[in-house]
Amino acid sequence: MAYRKSSHIYNREVDKTGLTTYDDVYSILQDNIDQLSEFYEIEPAIVTEVFLNPKDLPLIDTGKKVPNYFYYGAIKARFIYSQDKEDEITDFIKPLSSHMVVYPVVGEVVNVATHGGQLYYYTPLNLRNNVNMNRAAGAKIDGVVKPGITKYNRNFASKKGDININGRFGQGIKFSSNEDYRFPTIKITNGQSNDRRKFEDEYFPHVQNINLDGSTILISSGELDNENDILVPSTKSSWWPVKWKTSIKGNIIMLNSDSLVFNAKGEKGDIHISAMRNVSLSSNSSITLEAGNYGVINLGDADATNPVLKGFETEELFKKLFSVLTDFANTLKKVGGLDEVNDASIVMFNRITQLEENNLSDIFSKTVYITDEKD
Repeated sequence: MAYRKSSHIYNREVDKTGLTTYDDVYSILQDNIDQLSEFYEIEPAIVTEVFLNPKDLPLIDTGKKVPNYFYYGAIKARFIYSQDKEDEITDFIKPLSSHMVVYPVVGEVVNVATHGGQLYYYTPLNLRNNVNMNRAAGAKIDGVVKPGITKYNRNFASKKGDININGRFGQGIKFSSNEDYRFPTIKITNGQSNDRRKFEDEYFPHVQNINLDGSTILISSGELDNENDILVPSTKSSWWPVKWKTSIKGNIIMLNSDSLVFNAKGEKGDIHISAMRNVSLSSNSSITLEAGNYGVINLGDADATNPVLKGFETEELFKKLFSVLTDFANTLKKVGGLDEVNDASIVMFNRITQLEENNLSDIFSKTVYITDEKD
């Protein structure tokens, strides 16, 4: 809402010995009119209500009373200069943009302007230089965002030219560069780590650290020349590079968190992992590959048809085969002629045939297949 701010009266020296002319009177009036007030088209306002809960939205009649989501994200507020403390703007104030929206909290101050008869609000004013809350002095709050919990969420430590997007709750994105301002980097942080310097100084910025922060996505290029960007792996691997500056450089995306979940939904949902050189998997506990009830795991080729041997079933088959051979050998020790040898051979043949018919197929996996060796 446009408003005028009163200013001081312009004082000028007047010659009291002579007569006042028309030009003198006009000049005096003009000086005082120009200095009497300052005109503003945008006025700051203190937020008194934020409409994000459907229960708080005004109702609209569509045959039954339902929340009117046209006002979702709108606020109610009180103009600081043109209204008294007991007053409130009667109209709903909408966000200035529907693409980049910073919803304020009760007690923060936003600039308000009118366009086409509609009131719009800008992002909250940075009154306290805090990312978690910038409540105006003496303003009432609704207690939704608790400074006691969020006060250690800070702006990111940055360099000249950086562009930061800071959330209230310890998350943010920093568009930056490497130390010599040559190569671009993007750091996405969710959950800031504790730092004793934050306890000592309420304005000390947060230094992003890929190993200490809750979750991090680092998109880098050039060389990793910041120690806080050097990822410490959770498990040792012979493939893991030791000399970062010589072996890890160029375009890199690194992810670090307590858990990582990759899920492809839908009937045609696929996950593809490919590398120009090597793919390394390491774990301190186990690596599990599952293919469901009717799926298969192909190793070496997507069209592999050579089934691997199942350990327990193969072991059982060999035990039975060894038993047949052992019994045959023991029989040979006792026989006295060729007829008895022939009878023992027939028994062994029948038992081996039975093993082939009943047990041989059991040793082949119906889930895991390998490709045939290439010549």
